[in-house]
Amino acid sequence: TWHQKSMLPSYAAYMIDIADKLELDKYSSADIAVMIAYGRSLIEETVIGLTPYASQFLIRHQTVDDIQFIKQRMVKRYQNSQEEISKPVEVRYEDRLNRLMSNFERFFGELTDTQIILLETYALATLDDSKVRLYNRKMRQKVFIKFLSTQPTQEELMNYLNKLLLNGHEIINPTYHDFSEASLKRFQELLASILLISSEKQQESIIVNLRRYADDFIAVSR
Repeated sequence: TWHQKSMLPSYAAYMIDIADKLELDKYSSADIAVMIAYGRSLIEETVIGLTPYASQFLIRHQTVDDIQFIKQRMVKRYQNSQEEISKPVEVRYEDRLNRLMSNFERFFGELTDTQIILLETYALATLDDSKVRLYNRKMRQKVFIKFLSTQPTQEELMNYLNKLLLNGHEIINPTYHDFSEASLKRFQELLASILLISSEKQQESIIVNLRRYADDFIAVSR
């Protein structure tokens, strides 16, 4: 309920803001950096808003059996993800490229050959990023289980979740921050490159779709 009432209108405003900027042809790398920073601030706001509810729930599940159950679920999810990243390179590449194309086509409509080449290059260059992210997630889950076992108070748990989810590199593997920033920069450059060669029809499609999603968010928030 909190997310529906508090955050969905903010997401809608975010999409409208992007649509407004695109209508003014503001889609340089610098413009996109601002858009991404805005998006990151919304993610942070969402996390900080949700952790009080998450900690309120988790504080009731601190028995040895409860923690073991959570740990087993984490292990199961890790194993499933490990199976995915262990597939042959060709399969992982095709899956990643197809997901990228699907995500971009959702806004752009049909992509040009040049845009597809950009996505192919990006998919290949970032193919092993999922392995880094999975390892980071495993480390975060490990320290979270360890912290939960100390029987923290609800406030301690909330503060720890905020730090772990938003600045986990300060607790584990500090180098992940550099990886995350580099990944974001690479995606920013990809988006700028694709927008730079987008057609008028594609730009109109993006704007229409952004405003449509914004309308959907506003409708659901009510």
